[in-house]
Amino acid sequence: MVKKRLRNLALGSMVCGAALPALAEDTDVSALRAEMAQMRAELAEMKARSGATWMDEAREAELRALVDSMIADASTRTAFQEGGLGAGHDGKKFYLEGDGFRMNIGGQLQFRYVWNNSDARGESNLDGFEIRRAKLGFDGYIGDPKIGYKVVLSHSRTSGNTALEDAIISYKFDNGWKVKAGLMKLPFLFEELLSSKRQLAADRGLSTEFFTLNRAEQLQLEIPLEEVAKVYVAYSDGGNTASSGATTDTVEYAVTARVQGKLDGEWGQMKDLVAYEDDFAAFVGGAIHVEKQEGAGADELLAWTVDGVIKTGNLAAMAAVMGASGDIDDRDQLGVIVQAGYNLTKEWQPFLRYDYIDDDAADELNAVTAGVNYFLKKHNAKFTADIVYIFEPENPSGVPGLNSGEFSSGLGLSSTGLNGDDDQFAVRAQFQLLF
Repeated sequence: MVKKRLRNLALGSMVCGAALPALAEDTDVSALRAEMAQMRAELAEMKARSGATWMDEAREAELRALVDSMIADASTRTAFQEGGLGAGHDGKKFYLEGDGFRMNIGGQLQFRYVWNNSDARGESNLDGFEIRRAKLGFDGYIGDPKIGYKVVLSHSRTSGNTALEDAIISYKFDNGWKVKAGLMKLPFLFEELLSSKRQLAADRGLSTEFFTLNRAEQLQLEIPLEEVAKVYVAYSDGGNTASSGATTDTVEYAVTARVQGKLDGEWGQMKDLVAYEDDFAAFVGGAIHVEKQEGAGADELLAWTVDGVIKTGNLAAMAAVMGASGDIDDRDQLGVIVQAGYNLTKEWQPFLRYDYIDDDAADELNAVTAGVNYFLKKHNAKFTADIVYIFEPENPSGVPGLNSGEFSSGLGLSSTGLNGDDDQFAVRAQFQLLF
């Protein structure tokens, strides 16, 4: 009987090790020690009464060591729980937390197939697979919920290397103001600020990629104005600079300001362009960026945008106008994007997008994107399929946008300069998983 109880107790230690909360709540270590003492007394009485030798001293010592180890392990785990340390998944992210800290851990995976066709290449089509995005992020607070941080590591779809994408330290004041310092996106275009996790199509629009300021090392201040607006002001190393040395960047100064207004609805409705039985919501925004470069051939850049978002019922739509001008070449560039999605069900959302770019160098670009989203688990598990069609560009000049390229190669498109004035279209199929 004692041998059976010891075996059951050892087995129970394994179960308890895998179920920390249950052990911490239901098992009293002192009671466990008392039961062990009773079992030892029963064992001694049986051996004295029967003179049996079924358990030699070595085996008895081994079993006693096993149970003592289990008791010590239970004490350690109970202390861990009582110390306020915890881990798990809150329905959105994995986390670690304790007295004075919390770390959320999350990731993003986008696997994509692209097929690209252009009459300029004749019968030579381009196609293949890629990991469009693979990111691992950490965010939370240290010491006080007011002191926040965020770090995002991103996999390069071309080189396969992993690099720092975001590195942010923040502090939120009692009045709601927040100051952030580090590497992050400049507060400019709405669609660029919309997370890549929650895009309407497989990727952002051509006009957004043409006029984006993307990331820069900066100081940024966020100011809430009651419940009707938010103001963002950033002083940075300049648009599209990402990580740069303090003494090597070529920008004398760069200031970006954005105002985001809420006409109706809830702020949370701005997090994506998906609506299903939504109440009416309307938002308007605008931003301006002024940048003065230094050194030979220094330019002074002015960029601006005005945008709006509407949600009602199962319809979500947004539109934006953006522009940029520079002193050296006296050029005024203009861009437009209009897009909308309509949820037929919670799972199915067809969408349509129109892009227009005028680079003020006799080159105009018109593009249409059409596709559908299928949500297996909202944005956490989502399949997207779309087609991007670029109509015959007029006198393509290959003039770069603010990001030093006509548009990101991650869109599955090649430069219009490589395709002449021929049409181009791409088919994209993508699966996204968030964890």
